[in-house]
Amino acid sequence: MVERAPVIAAWGAGVDSTAMIIELVERGEPIDMVLFADTGSEKTDTYAFIPVFRRWMDRHDVASDVVRYEPRNFKHWPPYDSLGTNMLTNATLPSKAFGRGSCSLGPASETVSFARDE
Repeated sequence: MVERAPVIAAWGAGVDSTAMIIELVERGEPIDMVLFADTGSEKTDTYAFIPVFRRWMDRHDVASDVVRYEPRNFKHWPPYDSLGTNMLTNATLPSKAFGRGSCSLGPASETVSFARDE
C-alpha cells in the first residue's frame, strides 16, 4: 500500500478557503490539518467567524489550529507582532493601496450560513 502525503489546508477564513474545506469534507476527501495564519490585523468579523467554523470542523473531525508570528530576534524597533505594526515599522502600505491585491469574495461570515444551520 502506498502512503499518501498529508493534506494540510491553508484557511484564510474567507469564502474561498471555507468553501474548499466544506467541499472536501462533503466529498469525503481526507484533510489532516487546517491552519489559519493569524496576521494580528484581521477584521472583527473574521475573528468572530473563526470559532464558529472551527466548531464546524470539530463536528466533522477536521483538525485545525491557529498559528501566529511571535517576534524573537528582530532587527527593527519596535518589533512587530501583526501585519499592521509591520507596515508602520517598515513604512509600507498594503498592495490594496496601489489598486492591487484583494481577498476573495469577502468575509465568510456574510456569505456562508452552513455553520449556523447545523
